[in-house]
Amino acid sequence: MIDFTRRATGRLEQHPLRFRLNNEIHARPPVALEDPQLISYLAITHRGVSAREELDHLRELGQAFAKPLPETEGEHLILDLDTFRLKWERHTEFSSYTFFRTPRAGDDPTRGALSAVSQEWIANIPGSLLVSTHIELRSAAEVPPATVMKQLSAASSRQLVASQVADGAAWVFTDFLLTDGWSRFMVIDSSLTARQAGRTVQRLLEIETYRMTALLAFPVAKEVGALLTRAEGELADLMDQMGGDGNPGDERDLLSRLTRLAAEVERSVARSTYRFGAAAAYYRLVEQRIDELREQRLTG
Repeated sequence: MIDFTRRATGRLEQHPLRFRLNNEIHARPPVALEDPQLISYLAITHRGVSAREELDHLRELGQAFAKPLPETEGEHLILDLDTFRLKWERHTEFSSYTFFRTPRAGDDPTRGALSAVSQEWIANIPGSLLVSTHIELRSAAEVPPATVMKQLSAASSRQLVASQVADGAAWVFTDFLLTDGWSRFMVIDSSLTARQAGRTVQRLLEIETYRMTALLAFPVAKEVGALLTRAEGELADLMDQMGGDGNPGDERDLLSRLTRLAAEVERSVARSTYRFGAAAAYYRLVEQRIDELREQRLTG
């Protein structure tokens, strides 16, 4: 067999991480989904929490179902625990936990895909909760979109929205509200393949997550805005005083105040640059995922 890799690269030294990085890029495909399916999703900020701590907690869940944790060199894995699956991914600022479960008789409808998961285990996930979402994937034969649309028209007190996605192959319904701490979506599958259904669900979850991570810059912007307003007033006052007649002591005092003000503004810029840059990047991801949904607007 011809070694095309050797022929193409010759004697070039291989980077030690080349193949690992290539595999990493393609290691997080969406989970293929057949309807009906319940999906529950948690995005947890992990500042101060190591990947090892998260894996130890995942190992506890596996032990509860007599399932060993798969070996992983990266920061993602899929656990198959018979009655449900869990996909864990660790990102720069947050980790995501996505649970998949085929609905069964006797499931608690308020818990989505978490009916078989210990509430104590959920409560002890390390980090701080940022996003929690339930998605229900149903077929159009089981839940006709026209019937849901009629219900939306009747429920005028709720701000429900709907759209067609995947070039009309599915419908998405949501009210964007947090009910019992969870946002909720219903995806009605008209003609999706299993992989398309998985991609559609993943994009909805990513939009929810990146929207919230982008908004982490909002309180920072308010804080910086208040500082700049105060600094602007103080600078105007300093400029007025510099225009008057003063002795050398007054001038030294003005210079000291001006230096302190400049340093304070500079520190604020340094603290906020990363957050604003991250917000811009997350916003671009939101726009990209919305485009990938191939959404079609509905009248009414």
